[in-house]
Amino acid sequence: MGYKPVEEINPDKNTIENIRIMVDRSLTFIKEYGPIIEDGFTFPGGYTDTVNAGDGDFLTSDTLWDFKVSKKELTNKHTLQLLMYYIMGMHSTNRNFENILYLGIFNPRLNKVYRCEIEKIDKSVISQIEEEVICYD
Repeated sequence: MGYKPVEEINPDKNTIENIRIMVDRSLTFIKEYGPIIEDGFTFPGGYTDTVNAGDGDFLTSDTLWDFKVSKKELTNKHTLQLLMYYIMGMHSTNRNFENILYLGIFNPRLNKVYRCEIEKIDKSVISQIEEEVICYD
């Protein structure tokens, strides 16, 4: 809805170069942290009446990843979204989530990787999001 039609986009040389750099960084990132085992997935069986949409970026063998392209640093909204995706994935019928040990965000604009071991997340935080945000029974 907020995007211009492609016919109306006329990037300058700097924009094209910045995009090329971000693509190169993304390819390097995937070589280091990949391979990708699933991308563009949804959470069948993991949605509720409160949260009935959402789709993840990609999974590697042990990490749920999200790409964020921003000039700004990571925010609590970004981390909440990713944790919600993990929780919905665990409630879903997707068996790939059983092997996920980490949550990660890659920002190709800043060329930064953020990765957190799920075991280090307080269980009470996960329970609170399950019950009060996503509203599982």
